[in-house]
Amino acid sequence: IEELVKDLVFFDADAIIATGQRTGHAADLSYIRMIKEAAGLPTLVGSGVTPDNANDILGIVDGVIIASALKHDGVWWNQVDPARVKTFMAGLRR
Repeated sequence: IEELVKDLVFFDADAIIATGQRTGHAADLSYIRMIKEAAGLPTLVGSGVTPDNANDILGIVDGVIIASALKHDGVWWNQVDPARVKTFMAGLRR
């Protein structure tokens, strides 16, 4: 984490994006929390956000980047699936 903070300062970052191991994979909540606390910058999660974990993640970070969770069949290169968007947004409203 110390190297992360050094890089943020060196590159004059405006925000940080925490991700899982690859597209569609969620980062561990304790990892996200550690990054948020160490960075001191607006923090986003950029992979693995689903209707099931979005509220937990948004309780830690400032925002999320969502792609594959909203696409047909959950595949990032497919078109957006309106039914998935409705389900996702309904889950956030709870």
